[in-house]
Amino acid sequence: MTPTDTRSGDDVLTTESLWIRRAVRESAALRLICLPYGGGGASAFNALTRALPESVEVVAVQLPGREERYWEELPQDPRFLVRACAVALRPYCTTPFAFYGHCAGALLAYEVACEMEDRFGLRPLHLVAGAQAAPHVASAEPPLHELSDDEFVDVLRKRGGLPGEVLSNTALLTFLLPRIRADFTMWERYAPRTRTALPYPVTTLRGSGDTLLERAQVESWRSYTTAEFADREVDGGHLFIIDNAEDSARALTEVLSVD
Repeated sequence: MTPTDTRSGDDVLTTESLWIRRAVRESAALRLICLPYGGGGASAFNALTRALPESVEVVAVQLPGREERYWEELPQDPRFLVRACAVALRPYCTTPFAFYGHCAGALLAYEVACEMEDRFGLRPLHLVAGAQAAPHVASAEPPLHELSDDEFVDVLRKRGGLPGEVLSNTALLTFLLPRIRADFTMWERYAPRTRTALPYPVTTLRGSGDTLLERAQVESWRSYTTAEFADREVDGGHLFIIDNAEDSARALTEVLSVD
């Protein structure tokens, strides 16, 4: 691992390209494409991958500036990021697939899903948005990217988005903070495309102990589909995929109708 790698060393996702990490499952009936939260890397989905049934193969996107891509600058234009993700994911969308995005990753998942259909004519079976208000809903919080370093770190600590070993390593934290802040800056300034209602189901997942979101903010995703919409609550906080991977996996398994 690199000096700035926050992974635990027990990855179940293997590197297939600069952008793609995959847990190969030969008997999988569905590929679940996962996009991480702000500042998070593909390894955020390790525990979830272990908890999901063999019928689901996780394909996690590794974004610039994250984990072993720490040396790269994060693009400040989300449109570039969306196009790059779509191109990288195209070879993995030849079998049934669905999207799961967590927090800001849900915004990216929505945009990439639209791009995949517009550019390649590829349509997922389902979009699942975790811990994130709908794209057009403004955050009730002041912009986090404008906070001082100390205030910003305090927010990250409370959210649980960084391991304790990173928070306690001053040199490492100093190196990572500009990259994490750039990520928050991009998504806090994000302006969604003209609202596109998707022709496939959209489901939202939210943690029962998540104090950052109100139910109404999450249920605003209802207007983003002409198919079925559902809102599911799972045990855990804002990062329930890490807090409670087992319950998260059960919910996803039921939502995606796989076993």
